[in-house]
Amino acid sequence: MVFPMRLSRPARAVPAMAVTLLLVLAASPLPGSWGGSLGVIGSAQAQDSFPNSAIGIIDMQRILRESSAARGVDQDRQSYLESYNKETAAEEQALRDKQRELTLGPNQQPTPEDEQRARDFRREVTAFERRVAERRRNLERALSQALAQVQQTITVVADEVAAERGINLVLYRSQVPLFDPRMEMTEDVLARLNERLPSVTFPDPATLSQAESGQ
Repeated sequence: MVFPMRLSRPARAVPAMAVTLLLVLAASPLPGSWGGSLGVIGSAQAQDSFPNSAIGIIDMQRILRESSAARGVDQDRQSYLESYNKETAAEEQALRDKQRELTLGPNQQPTPEDEQRARDFRREVTAFERRVAERRRNLERALSQALAQVQQTITVVADEVAAERGINLVLYRSQVPLFDPRMEMTEDVLARLNERLPSVTFPDPATLSQAESGQ
């Protein structure tokens, strides 16, 4: 009988950027392709239809790595993960001990009582596997809910900073290899995020499980 391994630390998942990213592509008309006057009219219409792009750059990886709220979320997740690993290891060891007790000798024939105990043991193993899966699932749900609060605040803060600086186009730092340092928004967003949301309450995964079962 092989038992499932204890909960392993999931790879850090980096959440999708909550700030809406707009991409405006303007193509210049080819000289002489459609005649000089039509090219001028097209340019005038484009200027009336599209505002000039004021670009801001935001480093979401850094914000989620350095913000006090995101760091607190990661610490809470680690605390629950370590607790679950200890519980899982203890339950797994108890099952291994019981398995050894149920193991028959090479020349020993199972009695009806032995067969019943073996069936009961298999049910215990199944229940153990379900508990492990449920703990992992609920921990992931709790992490998602906690990070959602951080993302929502980042959206509000980034929108405020962009409005104050007249920015109408925000891009990921990872999308732009080279840019004018004056486009950088990360420092302002990070500082305001730490002030606005210094911490986040991490939901108790066990509570999420009970709420789900009560629905």
